[in-house]
Amino acid sequence: MTNVATRISSTRPTYLQASLKEEGKVVDTILAEMHESNFVFRIVVVGNGAILETTSVLGPAMKSSVSPKSGERLVTLASEDQSFEFHVKVDQVEKIVFAETKRPIEGGEKVLRICRLMNGEGGSICSLILVDKGDEAVQWYDGMKERFG
Repeated sequence: MTNVATRISSTRPTYLQASLKEEGKVVDTILAEMHESNFVFRIVVVGNGAILETTSVLGPAMKSSVSPKSGERLVTLASEDQSFEFHVKVDQVEKIVFAETKRPIEGGEKVLRICRLMNGEGGSICSLILVDKGDEAVQWYDGMKERFG
């Protein structure tokens, strides 16, 4: 499997993107590693006329399936009782962008570590923002950028 990495120049400090041409195999791996990390993420999904934001670990349940209605492959991340479910149509993910951006806050700045799933038109499917700011979480995120960026 070929993983194409490109640095994109921007005013933001770091942008890395993984190109996903191999039927979602990279997206499956990235979602599985995010799930297995047990870190908390801010999940942001912008749709037509609505925005959903929530904060959660990506699990503990994770499964792959095929939608009976559309035939599309889905990866589902859910809470144990399935009161929270996050379905990703993985075949629609064309690339994944790892971005770090700094935001000013009182007394300093806040670094947002974002994993953005993008469609073929360059639009955002969703953003997963790492909530944990500890050393272990930052090292994990940096490792993801290095491996998949």
